[in-house]
Order: sequence, then structure tokens, then C-alpha cells
Amino acid sequence: MRNENFIDALIADSKSDFILSKDDIYSKLIGEWDVIWVENEGTNNERKVKGEWLFSRILEGMAIQDMFIVPSRTERKINPQPDGEYGTTIRIYNPNTNNWDIYYGCTGYAFRLEGKKEGESIVHTEITEGKMKWVISDITENSFKWEKLICDNTGIWNLEGLVYAKRKQ
Repeated sequence: MRNENFIDALIADSKSDFILSKDDIYSKLIGEWDVIWVENEGTNNERKVKGEWLFSRILEGMAIQDMFIVPSRTERKINPQPDGEYGTTIRIYNPNTNNWDIYYGCTGYAFRLEGKKEGESIVHTEITEGKMKWVISDITENSFKWEKLICDNTGIWNLEGLVYAKRKQ
């Protein structure tokens, strides 16, 4: 049974006044996106999977939550993937740092990151070991790119996964 009271208390229609406009770095992502998850781009082992990514303001506008679903709910029925993800990220604005405290969880693992704007990109850095980054770049009203980078033992950042997103029409 749906708990409409919970949904009404969770979802927010606008950002909190505590978030300065310059720090409202996720506003362009609010909404629904069709995505393509890409591994090993440009190689013989390239793999692409259709997914969806949904973003909404929550908690009186002090946070943004997303659901990352790869393969998408529709695609799961026709092309299930054994390593698919159905996860959620909660980004809570921290007025003490003017950055975002981030928590991502999916079956089997969870991460804590910090998000901030760097140039025209949004960079999420893992807090515990600092060996993972998520970078959202090329952000427009209708598209963006997301990269998952892993740092090897020599300090080199390697691309582990890539997402191309287009806003659902």
C-alpha cells in the first residue's frame, strides 16, 4: 500500500531559502532522464544499457534525491542485467560548508561523498578513501554526462563507467 502521507512529507516543490542560488548546483537535474550506461567505451568490450534517472527535491527543499535505475524498469523486463543497479542518492545541502553531503546506496554497497561545483562541472568525491569520484559535466537543460572515476594505486584516475542522459519529453 502506498503511503501518500510519507510521499507528501518527503517531496518538496521548491528549494529551501537556506540554499543560496549559487549553491543550488543540482537544480537543472530535477526531473526524469533517459540514460545510456556505457562501459569500456570505444573498445571491443563496449557495453551499453538503457536506464532511467529520476531527480526530485525533498526534505523541505534542503535535499535532492535521485533514483538510478539501470536497466530501466521497462528494459528490465526484456533485457535484465545481472549487475544492474536500482539505487538512490540523497544529496543534503550543508550550510556550514556550502557543499552537499551525499549518500548513495544500492543492494550490496553504499558510499558517502561530498559534492561541489568545480568550474562548469559538479564533482562528487568519496569521503572515506578518496579513491572514487563522480563527475557530472556538459550540463544543459536537456542533457548531461556522468562519469565514475576510480583512482588506482599510482594516483591515476581511470574511467569505470559513463552515463549519457537526455531529459524525458
